[in-house]
Amino acid sequence: MYIKFLTTICLILSFSSLADISITTVNNSDNELKIKRDLESLLIKYDLSPWIYTNKVEVDKNAKTPHSHPVLTMSTQKEYLGSNIKLLSSFLHEQFHWHVIMNGKGSKNEFREAIYNEFPDVQFERPLGSGSKGGTLSHIVVCYLEFVALSELVGHEKAIQNLSTNEYYTWIYQTIINPQNKIKLDKLVREFGLEFGNKNS
Repeated sequence: MYIKFLTTICLILSFSSLADISITTVNNSDNELKIKRDLESLLIKYDLSPWIYTNKVEVDKNAKTPHSHPVLTMSTQKEYLGSNIKLLSSFLHEQFHWHVIMNGKGSKNEFREAIYNEFPDVQFERPLGSGSKGGTLSHIVVCYLEFVALSELVGHEKAIQNLSTNEYYTWIYQTIINPQNKIKLDKLVREFGLEFGNKNS
């Protein structure tokens, strides 16, 4: 009975998490509708509420890649259509862009300078990084938060497997999954007030 009670509570919390998020499709295409259904299933399966910073989500077949602003937008690339873990990981990634902007302490320059001090060998050319030095530096923390949250949800090994097979940000992901960098990354997260649960805005 106790286990059944706990299961019921978890389902209620998960459905509550889904109810708080608006997911719309831009063109109502089959692939957009599949991504929408898969996202809704993920929001029921997992309690993502600790990592939701914007509750408006669009799915757009014309988006080249997922992006966070001005509205969190998921694309319909084949990796997201074919893997719920990659879809979940990308969704968390875009949420953490919002987290950094909403809750991060200090200026963008201070943020990037602190990251550069820890990772002066930054590789920013695509697909190693985001294409720019500043964008790559910011992504080091965003991708680390993605890794930590995904590890909690699907397990450490599955999170590593997922991120290490991405064909983009390859240097960034190898950097953040390297256990030798954990102390530096945790320090940056604390320094800029980006611990999970920090929703000051």
